[in-house]
Amino acid sequence: MCGIWGIVKKKKSISAEVIELMIKDLMLLSESRGKEAAGIAVLNKKRLAVMKRSMAANRLLKTEEYGDFIHWNINKGEELLILGHSRLITNGTEPENNQPVVKHKIAMVHNGIIVNDKELWDRNQDLKREYEVDTEVMVELFHKYSQEKSPKRAMREVYEQIQGMASTITILPEKRALVAASNNGSLYYCTCERSGMVILASEKTTVEKVLHKYKSWFGEKNVIRQLNHSECVSWSLQPTEKEIEEVELNTDKINPKMKVGNHRYGERQISQYEIDFEKIRKIRRCTRCVLPETMPFIQFDSEGVCNYCRTYKKQEYKGEKALVNWAEKVKRQKNESNCMVSFSGGRDSSYGLHYFVKELGLRPVTYCYDWGMVTDLARRNQSRMCSKLGVEFILVSADIRKKRENIRKNILAWMKNPDLGMIPIFMAGDKHYFYYANKVCQKYGLDHILLASNPFEKTFFKSGFCNIKPDVLREKQAKVDIEKLPIKDVGQMAMYYLRQYGGNKAYINSSLIDTFTAAVSYYIIPHNYFRLFDYIEWNEEAVNKVLLDGYDWEMATDTKSTWRIGDGTAPFYNYIYCLVAGFTENDTLRSNQIREGVLTREEALRLVYQDNEPRFDSLKWYFDILNLDMAEMLKRIHKMPRLYE
Repeated sequence: MCGIWGIVKKKKSISAEVIELMIKDLMLLSESRGKEAAGIAVLNKKRLAVMKRSMAANRLLKTEEYGDFIHWNINKGEELLILGHSRLITNGTEPENNQPVVKHKIAMVHNGIIVNDKELWDRNQDLKREYEVDTEVMVELFHKYSQEKSPKRAMREVYEQIQGMASTITILPEKRALVAASNNGSLYYCTCERSGMVILASEKTTVEKVLHKYKSWFGEKNVIRQLNHSECVSWSLQPTEKEIEEVELNTDKINPKMKVGNHRYGERQISQYEIDFEKIRKIRRCTRCVLPETMPFIQFDSEGVCNYCRTYKKQEYKGEKALVNWAEKVKRQKNESNCMVSFSGGRDSSYGLHYFVKELGLRPVTYCYDWGMVTDLARRNQSRMCSKLGVEFILVSADIRKKRENIRKNILAWMKNPDLGMIPIFMAGDKHYFYYANKVCQKYGLDHILLASNPFEKTFFKSGFCNIKPDVLREKQAKVDIEKLPIKDVGQMAMYYLRQYGGNKAYINSSLIDTFTAAVSYYIIPHNYFRLFDYIEWNEEAVNKVLLDGYDWEMATDTKSTWRIGDGTAPFYNYIYCLVAGFTENDTLRSNQIREGVLTREEALRLVYQDNEPRFDSLKWYFDILNLDMAEMLKRIHKMPRLYE
C-alpha cells in the first residue's frame, strides 16, 4: 500500500550532491502511494542513521532537520546503502509506527499488509512487540531466523510464515547488506551498467524516471527487473555470495476459513439510534420487486407493480466465448502486464481479479485510488488477493488528512440543513478514481482497464432526490451507464447543488475544488473500460464461494452481507437513507435481482431487512477518523422528518 525505494552505491564516482538529488526524486515519486509519513535510513561507513516524520515527503524535504540529516550522512566518496518509505497508514497510527522500522540493528521498510500478524505474535511468544505496525513482526522473525541462516534464506522463512501482500527492503548493518523481497511483484530494481549502482522502487516508472534523469551516470543500456514472487535479491558492500536466490513463497498456506459477520455492536449505548423497522415494514412496496413508495418518481399500476419494473430491460450478455476470444487477443499484445484491473478490495472487484487471472489467464496489474475512506478491512482483502495471485498492486493515495478534513466540513455543513439530494457530496472525493485510472494506464503503457462492477447496482434514487428523473422511466431511453448521466441531467444536478450552496454558506469551504474536479472526473472524462459482467452473469452465490473458500476473504463484524464492506462511507449514507426514506442501495440491488429472475420477492425482502440493519461498528470507525461525535451526529439525523410518516 505504501511506497518503498532503495539505493545501493558501491563506486565512489558519483558525488554526494547527485545522490542527494536522487534521494529527493525517489521520495517525491513514491509519495503518490502514501502521504501520511515519510522516512529514510542510510548506512554509511560509520553508522546506520534513520529519520522518519509524520508528514508527506514533499514537506519533509523542506525542513532544516532533513537538510542536516543528509549533510551529515551522505558523505563524498562513501559506499552507501539507503532505503526510504512513503506511508499510507493501514495500522499503527502513532508516529513511532512510521517506517523504517528499526530493531536488532535491522532497518526494514514494507509495502503491503500482513493479515495474520496477531497470529504470528501469539505463535512466537519469544518475540518482543513494541509497536502496532505489522512490519515489526517481519523484522522480529527475520532477526530470529537469521541467527542460523543466511539473510536470503532467513527472508524466505519469513515469507513462508506471513499471509498477505508484502514487498520489503531491509538493511543489515552488521553484514553491510541490503535484501529485497516481494510476494506480489510490487518491487522493481536495476543494476546500472556504468556506475554499478542499484535503484529499487515500488513502481517500474519510478525507476525509469530516475534512470532517464541521471543517464549520464547510469548509461543507456540498463535492464529493469521485476522482483517476482519467487525471488529474493541481496546486495552487499562486501559481496561473498551470488546476488539472486529463489524464494519459494508458499501462498497456498492461506487458510480458507469462512469469516462471517456477527452483528457485533460492541458495548456502546446505541439503542436510541436504532431504526424502527416496524414502521418501515408498513411502507407500501411494489408487488413484483421491493421498491417502496418513497422511491423518487415511483408509480404503481392497478396491479401494484411499479414503473421501474414495467420499464426494466433484462441484462443481455455477450457470452463466455466472446470473453475468451477477447482475452486471447489481449494476451498476445505484450509479454509483460497486459491490462489493469480496477481493484477496490470490495466483493466484486476481488472476484473480478480472480476471474481475470485464474479463468482467463491474463497478467494484470491492479489499481486502487485511496481517498481516505478505503477501510482497513478492504486493504487486508487487497493484500490477501494480490499475495495469493502474485499480482502487482498500484496504489494512488490522496492527501488523506486533507480529504478527511474536507469530508468533515461537508458533513457539518450538511447537518445545518439535511437534504437527501446532497448526500453524494460525502463521496465526492472518491470520483477522482476515474482520472487517476486513466493516468496510471498511460503511465504503464496499458490499453485496457478492467472492471467487475455489479450490473445490478444501478440505484437512480441518489440523483432522483435531486429531482432528476432517470432515463429508464423516460419514453426515449438512453443506454444506462453506471457512471454517466445525460448532459442535461448533469446540468440540472449542478443547478440543484448551486441552490443548496446559496442557501447554506457552510458548503463554501476548502472542499469546493475537490468536489468540482471530482464531478469532472465522474461525468466528463472518458470511461472506456472493459466490463466483465457485460459478458457473463453475475452470480452472488458463486462470487461469495470463490472469495470466502478460496482466499480467506474477510467480512465485516457488523453485517452478514459481503457488499459495501470495504467502503467506509456506505454505512453512513445507507443509515440516513434507511432512517429517512425507508430504503437503501440494498433495496435497489435486490429489486434488480428479482427482475432478472435470480431472486424471489420473499427472499429479497428478507435480505433487505437483514442488510439494512445499522452497521454501528462501521459508523463508529467513520466518525472516529473524521473526529466527529457519533452520538451527536446520529441525534441530529434522527430529527429529520421521515418520508413514510
